Amino acid sequence: MEDQFSFSLTDEDKVQINQALQTLVTVLEPKLMTLTPDERKEMPKMGDKTVAFVEKAVEYGQEYPQYMPAFIDVPEAKIDFDGVKVLRGFFTQLERITNELDDSMTLAGSEAYSASLSIYKVLKNAATMGQPGAEEAVAELANRFPRGKRKVTPEDNQLL
Repeated sequence: MEDQFSFSLTDEDKVQINQALQTLVTVLEPKLMTLTPDERKEMPKMGDKTVAFVEKAVEYGQEYPQYMPAFIDVPEAKIDFDGVKVLRGFFTQLERITNELDDSMTLAGSEAYSASLSIYKVLKNAATMGQPGAEEAVAELANRFPRGKRKVTPEDNQLL
């Protein structure tokens, strides 16, 4: 398998990323909410298709306050809608980064695992030929080898 991904960060890169993450935690977390699954399920949700509707409804609520009953807090609805616009901007950027992080971890993990399977196979062959240290290495790797039921693919058979 061709190596498609090689990732490393300098110590300075790591410090900068951790500082940025800490800033997000410090600034955002106190202002954010956590919902239970039941709370999420029960509430109406504003999606891409309803943004224009919500924006226009809030504008009309501001334009025609004389028609609004007391239980509708139009200024608070405007604050909520403005908050959604800001949060969506952050979320879009963070979602792209988290998707790229996930894809990168998956690819790097796949490459490391594939290489490890090849190393294990080579060491098993070396142990069969009586090479020093190989049998001990194979025994230790065998103890750590993930076990369990899984579907074996043709690619797996080529590696083993």
